[in-house]
Amino acid sequence: LSKCDFLKKLNYLYIDNNNISDKGMGFFSKCIFLNKLRLLNLDNNNIGDKGIDYFSICKFLKDLSLLSLKNNKISNIGMESFR
Repeated sequence: LSKCDFLKKLNYLYIDNNNISDKGMGFFSKCIFLNKLRLLNLDNNNIGDKGIDYFSICKFLKDLSLLSLKNNKISNIGMESFR
C-alpha cells in the first residue's frame, strides 16, 4: 500500500476489519500517494496509541475531512495527542 502509485487519485478508503496494527500505521503514514484522501475508515482494527502517533505526524493527509477509528485500542491519552 505504501508504495502503490495507483492511489494518487484515491478520495475514499475503507480499510476496516483488516487487523491493522501500530506497525501497519507506521507504514501507512509514509504513503505519499494518499494526499488526495478525504475519507478514511479504520474501524475495527488493532490500532493503539503508538499507531495514532504515527498518523498524527503524517504530512500527506492534509485534505482528510473524515476519519473513523471506532473499536480500536486507542486510549483517551492517545486521542489527546492526536489533536
